[in-house]
Amino acid sequence: MLSKRNGPAGAGAACRQSITMPMTDLGMEFCSIYLIIRTADTHLIILKLILFFTTGGKQDHTLFFDAPYLLGKGMRFNVRLRFKMEDFYPYYGLGNDSEYHESFIETDDDNNSLDTLHGKHYYTVQSDEVILISNFQKALVYREDGKPKISALAGLGVIHVNMAENENNGIVTKYGYDIDSSGVLTSKDTKQAFNNFLKFGIIYDTRDNEPAPNTGVWTDLVGEWYTKLVGSDHRFLRLTFTDRRYFQIFEKLVYANRILVENIFGDAPFSMFYPVGGSFRFDEGLGGYRTIRGVYKNRYIGTTKFLMNMELRYRFYEFSFANQDFYLAANIFYDFGRVWHENDTEGGFKNLHDGKGFGLHIGWNENFIVYADMGFNEEAGSQLYIDIGYIF
Repeated sequence: MLSKRNGPAGAGAACRQSITMPMTDLGMEFCSIYLIIRTADTHLIILKLILFFTTGGKQDHTLFFDAPYLLGKGMRFNVRLRFKMEDFYPYYGLGNDSEYHESFIETDDDNNSLDTLHGKHYYTVQSDEVILISNFQKALVYREDGKPKISALAGLGVIHVNMAENENNGIVTKYGYDIDSSGVLTSKDTKQAFNNFLKFGIIYDTRDNEPAPNTGVWTDLVGEWYTKLVGSDHRFLRLTFTDRRYFQIFEKLVYANRILVENIFGDAPFSMFYPVGGSFRFDEGLGGYRTIRGVYKNRYIGTTKFLMNMELRYRFYEFSFANQDFYLAANIFYDFGRVWHENDTEGGFKNLHDGKGFGLHIGWNENFIVYADMGFNEEAGSQLYIDIGYIF
C-alpha cells in the first residue's frame, strides 16, 4: 500500500486534447502547460496555467488559482481567468432535437466542401470569450477530521461574449439560417455583450480525497443571478443542482456517479445556454469530455439540462520512483442526458443521448492525475480525450 503524499511544490505538463466534434481547418494542436504549485497538505495552494492553441486559429488559455486554506480554517478562495478564441465553435441549433447531417460538411482530399448548399463550416460559429469568475466558500459545519462539511458559497462572474457568422465560402451557416430565416435566434443572440452574475449557493462535502475520491458525497445547489447591478447586459437566473457520490466496492475499486439538473429562468442569450453552472462550473454544453463523453462537443444546448455519469474506477497498479508515489487506474463509464427547449417536439425523459467508453488514469502522489478517455457514440463514432484529473 502506498502512502498518501501530496508531493513538493512543482510543475507538470500534458497534452490537453479533446477531439469532440467534426473539426475542419483547425490545423495542428499544441500541448497545454500545467503549472501546479503546492505547499503542505494543510496549506494547499494550486496555480494552474493552461495554454492551448492551434495553427488554425483556436486559442484557449486559462489561469486558475485555488487556495483552500490560505485565508484561514474553513475559508476557501479561487479565481479563474479564461480567454477563448475559436473560429469554428460548434453550433448545431437549439434544443434536444437539433439535427446533424455528416454529408453537409464532407470535404475532398484537398479539404474543399463537397456539399455546395451547406459547406464544411455549416455547423460552426465564430466565438470570442473572456471569462473571469471568483468564488469564496465559508464553512458552516465541520467534519470530525476538521474539514468543511457544509459551506456557503458566494462569488462574482464577468463574461464577455462575441459571436459572429462564419464566412463559409459565401454559404449560409446553421447559425446564419437560425438568425435570418427560421427566427430561432433573435437580435440579442447576435450582439456582443457582457453576461455578469452574482453567485450564491450551498455545498455539502464528505469526500475522503478531493482529487480522486474513494468514498463520500459532494453535492451543491448554486445560483447565478445575471443582473445589471454588476453590469450585465442581460437579466436571468441560472439554478444548478449537482450530486456526486463515491462508493468503495473493494479496496481498489470505486463506483462514482454524478447527477446534474439545471434550469435557466428569464430571457438569456443562446451563448449562455452552453455553460453548466455549479460550485466548479464549466463553459461547455452537453457533449464532450466534461459532460457526455463520445458525443460531439456542445452537441445539445437548451434552457434546461439533465446529465448523469456512471463510472467504475479500478486502481490496478501502484509503484514508487524517485521517492514519489505513482499509480495506474482504469475506468469504464456510461454518460447520458438531454436538454429541453421551447422548440423541442418531445418532452419528458425521452430521447436521451448517451456515450460510453473506457480510460486510463496515471496518478502522481495524490494531487496530480493525467487521464486518457475513449468515448463512443452512434452519431460521433469514437472520441479521444486527454486532460488532467477526474471529470467529477
